[in-house]
Amino acid sequence: MLDKILVPLDGSELAEVSIWYVEGFAGRLRSSVTLLMVLTPEEHLSRYMYDCYMKEMVKRIAANAKERGKLKADEEIKVDYKILQGDPAEMITDFANKAKMDLIVMSTQGRSGIRRWALGDVANKVLRATAKPVMLIRAKGAKSDVYKKTLNKVLVPVGGHKKNELILKYVTYMANALDLKVTLFHTWDKDVDGIYFNEVALKRLRQRKKRSEAYLKKMEETMKSKGVNVESIFKPSMADGTADEVIELAEKGNYSMVAMSTSGRSTVGRWLFGSYAEKVLQDGSTPLFLIRPVKRGSKPKS
Repeated sequence: MLDKILVPLDGSELAEVSIWYVEGFAGRLRSSVTLLMVLTPEEHLSRYMYDCYMKEMVKRIAANAKERGKLKADEEIKVDYKILQGDPAEMITDFANKAKMDLIVMSTQGRSGIRRWALGDVANKVLRATAKPVMLIRAKGAKSDVYKKTLNKVLVPVGGHKKNELILKYVTYMANALDLKVTLFHTWDKDVDGIYFNEVALKRLRQRKKRSEAYLKKMEETMKSKGVNVESIFKPSMADGTADEVIELAEKGNYSMVAMSTSGRSTVGRWLFGSYAEKVLQDGSTPLFLIRPVKRGSKPKS
């Protein structure tokens, strides 16, 4: 499922923060890795320098992935690189599609930029233009022990829409392959107009809570039946507070990543990228594994 990983780099140390996670994924999943650098016409004049940099990164990643994956002496992790010229977001998206990549892993600075790899620029455009899973590692403000961090548990905020459940397919795969502990996090909205002033509204609240509990329990049992070490957290929440709660839970629990869909509407559409997921990325420091469901037969918009 995640056999081919694409890693955009721009030559900066901040962009290389993603490499730690890539080495862990590639080594333990036996995935191949392709490093991608997109140059401007001016940078292309120094192509030799970038080739040298990429070749060194290939050697480093292959060696570290082999060690972290505990491969045998005769086993290798395939790592290669490509250097292209053009618009970074377009080149990343097009290459990921043409090469049939299964996952894009890239660093993002958050509110400010890392050269051309800024959230509001390249990473944001890639997220909106691709249906491929994207893992974003927030370089600025990331935990200081990022290079010692163990891939051991994942937090999964889930809504009440089938599109949100697409992420569970990937989480189930990663949990079994990487021996991850999974925490499903689900909230029900207690902010209903007049909820405390009439019996009809109170009955509606109780019904919503019951449906939400049953929904979460069903997902938990399904994952357990597939061998996943999973637990769930269920709590009431104000509609606009969930993103902050995810950030707090992820950081206090020292989760390796937060995995979520970036599209698909729940009660008030708060699961759309640009609000919910973007807030978790910008204001939190935990890596995000994101996927944007696309309707069958449709093309992602840039």
